[in-house]
Amino acid sequence: MSGWTFDIKDMSWVESTCSQVDFLVDELKLSGSERVLDLACGFGRHSLELARRGYSVTGVDITAEYIADARRTAGREDLDARFIESDVLDISYRSEFDVVLNLADGAIGYFEDESDNLRLFDVIATALVRGGKHLMGVCNGSHARRHFPCRHWEEGSRSISLADFKWLPETSRMLYSGHVLKFGETLQRLEQDAPGDGIRLYTVEELKSIFAARNMIVRKTYGAYDVAVPASDDNITLLAYSVKGDVQYEMALR
Repeated sequence: MSGWTFDIKDMSWVESTCSQVDFLVDELKLSGSERVLDLACGFGRHSLELARRGYSVTGVDITAEYIADARRTAGREDLDARFIESDVLDISYRSEFDVVLNLADGAIGYFEDESDNLRLFDVIATALVRGGKHLMGVCNGSHARRHFPCRHWEEGSRSISLADFKWLPETSRMLYSGHVLKFGETLQRLEQDAPGDGIRLYTVEELKSIFAARNMIVRKTYGAYDVAVPASDDNITLLAYSVKGDVQYEMALR
């Protein structure tokens, strides 16, 4: 996606980082000893919060400025977190992590070529140990098909985040542009972001098929960072919790 700057730190949803980490620790039933890989980690908001709680974390992002910022924060707080500047498709971990995260999209669907989008799922599955856990947070393809185009705003304590969503049904891609209006600053004329090629969105059923092909099974899906909110066409957010293991055996038990 184009247009990401450090203004992202002022977006309303960044304020939910601690509660989002609370959710993933509880739902994935983490003990504190797990090795965590955070793909497309941005400036490391989830990675850093997990490291503050005692986890050993590796964050990967292609944006040099974000990685430099995350490294400075980790160094300043003496955290067990390392940050790598890399395209997520170029890493080659094999059975090294107990948990892999793709949050706030985590680059899922960001590639123009669908074969590259699927390669990211290969990276996820390969990096996990057997029994390893994965959590992803993306926009729900089923919601997009039903409700896009639309506009959305969200208020935080420091700003209002505005988003404009469009939909390309022939490619299942979302076109997104967004703005952050900081409280106390003079409002300038909003310039429309160039949406680029858009983001490939997936339905729950598509994700189940993609993960099954990689010996992973989707355990649970949610429509928010809230166990009481199931994934549905009415919720733009889609969280999917998956586990690496023997898919054929688990399916036979159902």
